Amino acid sequence: MREKMDWSKAKNILIVALIATNIFLLCTYLTKNNADNQVLDQDVLFAILKEKNVFVDTEIPDKYENMPAITIEYNNGRQAQIEQALKQDIYMIPANSSQELYRQTADQFLEDNQLGRDNLIFDKVLTHGKSTVVRYKNSYKKVAIGDSFVEVSFQSGKVKDVTRQCLSLTPKSKKKLKVSSPEEALLLFMSEKNSEEIIHVEKMQLVFWVNSSDFNGESLISDTAFPAWEITYNGGKTKYIDAYKA
Repeated sequence: MREKMDWSKAKNILIVALIATNIFLLCTYLTKNNADNQVLDQDVLFAILKEKNVFVDTEIPDKYENMPAITIEYNNGRQAQIEQALKQDIYMIPANSSQELYRQTADQFLEDNQLGRDNLIFDKVLTHGKSTVVRYKNSYKKVAIGDSFVEVSFQSGKVKDVTRQCLSLTPKSKKKLKVSSPEEALLLFMSEKNSEEIIHVEKMQLVFWVNSSDFNGESLISDTAFPAWEITYNGGKTKYIDAYKA
């Protein structure tokens, strides 16, 4: 009986020691950017993530720069021009066309109607039955703005609708914000997820991000977008982690 009690006590001590070790490693990673040129041991990072059912199936960005906050203004200009263009039959291709041809046609529609093609980053082509959507992300100086899309929708090969947020973008100030590391973002993501959920990280990139859920598409609204890590996981789900340090 005494031997069983000693073994039980030893197991408890071992568990506490392992937890303390993980907490120490977590704190080390969360503060690593405070030291310049500190070398990251990604094997240790991945081991910690794996223990919590987080698997990184992509490359972690190793080059990123400090970024400013930017002011975003939303407006609904050119709506009449868009509606007129949608009535024309010149933006039509065979329904079974390749994704590349759908993208080229969407590019042409945006360019012809002066819809800020230079400030858009192509995202993906989505097809469901006879409907195809070419999606772009708004951007500032080639950095995407999270949750801010322009979508050109086709029905049976013809452009039928454009869903967009028309943005005016300006830096809030010349000061750049210190950006946290992608490793920190992954650990924060790990700490916020459901403990039973299995996560497969598919893509990770630095973006500007603002909560635009209040945008109604009609009135002029301004807001501030801050740097954030955009984590794509489990078949296209998205999580944003604030990346700026005060």
